[in-house]
Amino acid sequence: MLAILYLTLCLVYGISLITLLIPDVRRLFAACSPSKKTVSQIPTYTFSLSAGFITGMLLVTAFNYYVTLLMSRFFTNGDFCKRLSVLITFAVFVILIATNLSLSLKRNGSISSNSSIPEYKNTIGSTVYYGISTVTFTVLAAFLMFYTYRISDGFLLAGFSTFSDLSPHTAMVSSFGVGFNFPTQYMHFSGDGIQYHFFFYFFCGMLEYLGLPIDWAINIPSIAVMVCAFELMGLTAVLLFRRRAAFVTAPLLVLFRSSFNVFFHLKELTASGLSYKAAIESILHSSEWYEVTPYDSWGIWAVNVYPNQRHLMLGVSCILILLLLTIPFVRRMGIRLLKAENKDLLKTFAATKEAWLWAKNDPMQPLGHLILASLIVAVMPFFHGSALIAVLLVLFVMAIVSESRIIYAAIAAVAVLSSFIQTAVFAGGAGNVVKFQSAYGFVAEDKTPLGIAKYLWIVTGLTLVLSIAFAVFLLVRDILKKKPVYRSLLALAFMAPLVFAFNCQVSLEMLANHKFIQISLILLDIFVAGALSYLFVPPVKKKDEALSEEENKGRFKKSVYILIRTACILLAVILILPLTATGVSEWATYINRNRNYLTLDTESELVAWIMKNTDPDDVFLTPQWAMDRFYLTGRPAYYGHAYYAWSAGHDTRTREQIYYWLISGCNNDIEEFTRYCKEREIKYLIYDPSFYAYQYPAGVSFNAEFFSANLRQVAYFSGENGTIIYEIY
Repeated sequence: MLAILYLTLCLVYGISLITLLIPDVRRLFAACSPSKKTVSQIPTYTFSLSAGFITGMLLVTAFNYYVTLLMSRFFTNGDFCKRLSVLITFAVFVILIATNLSLSLKRNGSISSNSSIPEYKNTIGSTVYYGISTVTFTVLAAFLMFYTYRISDGFLLAGFSTFSDLSPHTAMVSSFGVGFNFPTQYMHFSGDGIQYHFFFYFFCGMLEYLGLPIDWAINIPSIAVMVCAFELMGLTAVLLFRRRAAFVTAPLLVLFRSSFNVFFHLKELTASGLSYKAAIESILHSSEWYEVTPYDSWGIWAVNVYPNQRHLMLGVSCILILLLLTIPFVRRMGIRLLKAENKDLLKTFAATKEAWLWAKNDPMQPLGHLILASLIVAVMPFFHGSALIAVLLVLFVMAIVSESRIIYAAIAAVAVLSSFIQTAVFAGGAGNVVKFQSAYGFVAEDKTPLGIAKYLWIVTGLTLVLSIAFAVFLLVRDILKKKPVYRSLLALAFMAPLVFAFNCQVSLEMLANHKFIQISLILLDIFVAGALSYLFVPPVKKKDEALSEEENKGRFKKSVYILIRTACILLAVILILPLTATGVSEWATYINRNRNYLTLDTESELVAWIMKNTDPDDVFLTPQWAMDRFYLTGRPAYYGHAYYAWSAGHDTRTREQIYYWLISGCNNDIEEFTRYCKEREIKYLIYDPSFYAYQYPAGVSFNAEFFSANLRQVAYFSGENGTIIYEIY
């Protein structure tokens, strides 16, 4: 199937590019970790495959899109444009794959291997561990995605907790899969460009166009990017904290988030007279998100956010790749400062060549890191703009304490320039997409420092506390052992998006800042996983009678060692309950709530008629539908559900007034109605009983008699509640 080939092209190209630009992944691992021995604990493919797929998907998709956009200027046949652009994309990237591999082979012949960096110990136990971990990530991701979005018996089922976000996403995917959305516009708000990062949904649309049904076209990429994010997250945790247990612990902490919500819920239920057993059963059978802080009832912090915002984990994957590419430079600065004399500390930090530029013969080949990072940030703005802002905030903090700062400056320059260009193309300018303004306190009700602290304590549970405590522990330990303190500095950098979210607003909707907080918490879960893995395998060694007294210095007697290890393991087990209890309850809510679905008939006669008899760029005047079978046609609506367009930055207030004027019949003036529709390319009106389900302002009503008397009926669907399609001109 062509869709599988397209996915394979992304993977193979990405791997070939990683191979070319990062020729020695083992060296990268060693440069990120406080100990070279860690490199032997983790296989290379955890980076090469995950980073390869993400990078390949980003670049192949962006190239495919812009080729199609360019061709749309010269050809009116949308299907021809898509076919030709796919052929060109395959041809170009097959050539690039061959070129990358050829250059890599030539280069590798002239590079001697570094024998000081240990190879991965590919034991049966390690293979089973990483294999089971990856399978677990895949199964959990697949369950999350397919449980709330799948086709069954000809109906697309969208779960109650996810259909809201999946409504515009379904419309966007269809607009590329069966429609031809070039120049691209928001499908719930035609004729006003697009301000939402949509490239992930273009990718899904191409998979639909190449043969996958829409549920698979959306779910397969969603699963893939989530698994890649978990692999990269686990890899980062193992490299930083030298414990393989962190590889699986970090992703599980993301899936079962820390919060005190469930304990508030339990307290409320027991106070009402229920026993603890009955209260727990009530929680596990609940289908509503329990609200302690504002918008908790929306599930904005729950596991629900990942199947809702399918491209969020793509953004997280990009952030993790960029972190792995730049962490070595932070560690190197720490090493330089340790070696410097006291009087040379300031000079080493700020006034040496290495602080700003990399050495000519640097064995890590930073130019490859810079090129790969620049390619990623160049295409990120319309894959996930919030993730791009978040990673720039993290990298800014890292740059302050890093060497080779020119790398960070170049990455930021590419990101900003690319953002300005792309927002100008799609949205008429950056000011229409992001509006940075001071706004303190996020959505906390009490915006005093104490109120903010209480809000974070409830929302994040032990995540912030444990990650900060562990970072301080590492700081003290590294200072005492005279080791680079870069890991503690990374924890500080990881909190930058969270701090930003509580002090700055970037869109019309303040709640959108929750993505910055979510990203910080995901990154800090790496530190929590490190803390737990340290507790399960504490960094103390028992006394060995075979060693000399000097060699045994710093070790503990066997009895003390056993006592310490037992206490640490017990503490870890105790911590797991508050760290995951709310997450467990929210999984139960997710399952219970999504036993009910909003259904769309994929075999609808209306859908079939529209796709056969109308052009992809024909605009429809419809009810203010959020999720409806109409959006499976890939055609744009003049005014769909207002919240989506408003939150994406469009002027819904003005259009709402025009919409009311239109559906009321323009004061019974058919010429005025037709004139305006021609100006906005609104070619069809869909009469549907759902027009009467909305509450309109005084004096506004759907004027069915006016349209019946003045417009030509071109289709009638008795089996779909008597829906009628009128041709306007």
